[in-house]
Amino acid sequence: MTIEALNKLIIISSPSGAGKTTLCKLLLKKMKNISLSISYTSRNKRLNEINGKDYYFVTEKKFKDLKNKDYFIETAKNFNNLYGSPFSNVKIAKKNKEHLLFDIDWKGARKIRKKYNKNDILDFFILPPSKTELKKRLVKRGRDNLKDINLRLSYAINEMSHYKEYKYVLINENVHKTVNEIKKIIEYNNLITSNNLLLNKKLKKIINF
Repeated sequence: MTIEALNKLIIISSPSGAGKTTLCKLLLKKMKNISLSISYTSRNKRLNEINGKDYYFVTEKKFKDLKNKDYFIETAKNFNNLYGSPFSNVKIAKKNKEHLLFDIDWKGARKIRKKYNKNDILDFFILPPSKTELKKRLVKRGRDNLKDINLRLSYAINEMSHYKEYKYVLINENVHKTVNEIKKIIEYNNLITSNNLLLNKKLKKIINF
């Protein structure tokens, strides 16, 4: 499958606590021609979350029904909760001529790569400055007990081993600096793609002449 060459599927992945959700929010503010692929999930909604903005919150039964109807590009199960990215988000982004931003893990990223042309994808893996800093961030969030934090750390170590699957790997020491780096990379790729499209048009004219 493929989409318009100028409208990329932008994937940002990281272990829990490395800051990918914050990066995605800032990137959406800094770039006008980009939209977020809102995922479906079977987990419970947190107090500060809004249905249809952060996730589409559905029951586990509803999620499985959608999955059986081939509604999702990719699905994953994390900490006993189901997550999935709908195909409809890609269609809408293509219609609006926008980049589509995915805030997903390495398993979801791998599935997207299998379904779309690699030239349509810009994927970033975000690393924390250190494992010690990662643990500090997880503790600071105040969401999980010590047992859950250690479980997330164990999962994060496994997740970080997949960084080589990504085209770009960034260490998130400063969130604003990191988001600017991502923005520059996207803009650079846009420029290269635009130049290639222009060159191809000129070549066709020359050859046809």
